[in-house]
Amino acid sequence: MTLELGQYYSAFDSIRVTANYSNAVLAAVLPYVNDVAQRLDLPVPHPVAAEDVFHCSILPQRNLEAEIGVKGGWFFQFDHGYMRVIQGPREYFTMQDPDRIPEFFGEVKMSKAEAIQLARDTIKKLGIPLEQVFAEQEPRVTEPVHIGTNTIPHFHIEWFGPIQSLAPSVRIDVDANAKRVARISFSNNKHLERPAPKLNVPPPASRSSSWYLTNPEYARKLIPIAFQAIDEYGRKLSLPIPRPLTTNHVAKFSLADNGGWPHCEIELTNGWRFIYRNSMVNGYYAPDNLFNSDNRPILIRQFVGKQNITEQEAIDLVRNTMSKFNYPTNLVHMDFQPNFLRPALPGIPRLFIFWNTENEDDLQSKVEAEVDLDKGRLQSLYYDHKAYWNKPPPIDAPISLPEPPTTNKIPSKASASPKLPQRPFTVFKPPEK
Repeated sequence: MTLELGQYYSAFDSIRVTANYSNAVLAAVLPYVNDVAQRLDLPVPHPVAAEDVFHCSILPQRNLEAEIGVKGGWFFQFDHGYMRVIQGPREYFTMQDPDRIPEFFGEVKMSKAEAIQLARDTIKKLGIPLEQVFAEQEPRVTEPVHIGTNTIPHFHIEWFGPIQSLAPSVRIDVDANAKRVARISFSNNKHLERPAPKLNVPPPASRSSSWYLTNPEYARKLIPIAFQAIDEYGRKLSLPIPRPLTTNHVAKFSLADNGGWPHCEIELTNGWRFIYRNSMVNGYYAPDNLFNSDNRPILIRQFVGKQNITEQEAIDLVRNTMSKFNYPTNLVHMDFQPNFLRPALPGIPRLFIFWNTENEDDLQSKVEAEVDLDKGRLQSLYYDHKAYWNKPPPIDAPISLPEPPTTNKIPSKASASPKLPQRPFTVFKPPEK
């Protein structure tokens, strides 16, 4: 079992990007640049060397992320072990200078179908199966723009996953005059993530210390309490999880100090996930849930099926399941019509149902669940009410360690949430010959 202990103000922790580190990142990422440049036959030097780089930005964080610009005006963004963005000098849809618009006027020399096919062929040339980025589905296409008698011959092609609220899985700008892809960008995608490349320099030092680190002793005392609560929760719902739960059944136990009381996320080795907050289990997510699947790779075909129960039957299923816990009736607010989220693609019989209760725009309680309308079962369930807050379990240890001595005073826990830092980049200067 992996134990993850959260900490306050983790956004303040950043690395020191030195010249040596910047050069090491560039050396490690250039092979990825050359790989995609060769696969797509980009008009850049082959191979791209350090002297061909005119811009290199390194994000000062533990996750290796870099933006590299090379001769010919091509830019590459590397993140989570793969090339997330490949952009050429004639990319219209992200261009921000209106004075440049006339530069893009031209003739449309490709049909919409040909542009879509070119986009799909480009994805495959990168070694990415279409279904991993949902590009086997029909895309959303923005067609060439007409400005007076002129035309900007660019198609903007987007493929979305099954959850409508998420960003497009992949965006591709096709220059229909040059008949080539001008830009391709991927959203966060677990299918594409790879380990970061090894660097030939030691890990850089942090800019700051870790404050309010969650107490390991508290975690050790909380784990058996949370396990017992999950056992009882799973028994009431007859969930297919091992009982009694032990550390051998748990892949990861995450604990964070949520203002003096615990917030835990427990992932089992069989893929089931549970939320434990304050002194109770708030809910679970089955391994094949859809609407909370952003932490794992998914494919559309995993969710295709037939709707065999109605929406009203799904609502009744959630209500009947909640009744098994015998929560105080004045704390469970499900006596009104719920809201729904549906998959963004057809043929997926899943429904996300939620009841939110507010008081003067302040959320008081929530019940939410995902229902598989094909099999007639819950894929997730979550319940919380403010009445349960700030009631931690009886553990004789502080949930967080004291703040270490420091001359750089940070906000107290009672103050407003800190602003996340901006994304400063270190500008790379190629070595002199």
